[in-house]
Amino acid sequence: MNYYSRNTIGNAVSYASQNVRSTYIRQVYGIFFSSLIFTVLAGIFAVPFAGIIAKSYMLLFFVEIAFAFALAFTRRTTGLNLMMLYAFAALQGIILCPFLLMASAAAPGIPLMAAVLTLSIFGGLSLYTLVSGKDFSYLGGFLSASLIGLIIGGIVMMFLHIPMMTLLYSFVGILIFSGYVLYDTSNILNRHLASEPIAGAIALYLDLLNLFYLVLDLLMSMNRRN
Repeated sequence: MNYYSRNTIGNAVSYASQNVRSTYIRQVYGIFFSSLIFTVLAGIFAVPFAGIIAKSYMLLFFVEIAFAFALAFTRRTTGLNLMMLYAFAALQGIILCPFLLMASAAAPGIPLMAAVLTLSIFGGLSLYTLVSGKDFSYLGGFLSASLIGLIIGGIVMMFLHIPMMTLLYSFVGILIFSGYVLYDTSNILNRHLASEPIAGAIALYLDLLNLFYLVLDLLMSMNRRN
């Protein structure tokens, strides 16, 4: 969906001075990295309660969905958007905690490898877009359609447990969210307003989160096949 009107694009950060653009980018990535800290700290805090959390996954799933919708509607509401981002980031740390503990027990080192690979992919693509200044907004329609297909595929995969299909699903998902990293980083440079760094940080956080889940799933699937 296109949230950017012509008026928004005309007042985007790309039309601002170099100083304003630099400040804006630092703000976006500063908020983005601080949200990751919230995720990590919440995950560490949740370790003693991993068993209870694992039994509450269904409830946490619905809470997560509610937070995702709230983030979408409040991403440009000053103050509330930052609170929602940090709350959502902390929730992700809590949800990830038992999952990562189980993954680490089944395949030691895999979660750390997934984190390193995810940060490498995300960092490389985001840095490339920032340095090159290329506009990847043309990917929007394709990525939206691909995401719908990925969601449908995920529902199908809940009923069909085919190892090769799981590998393919994760690989395709990684490609899609790699595209979203290019797309959202490009929008930060070309379509967001200089006054809305939190909206940009939210987009990047969601891209990284989904990318991590898919990379971890791919590595775990490959480990099971071996």
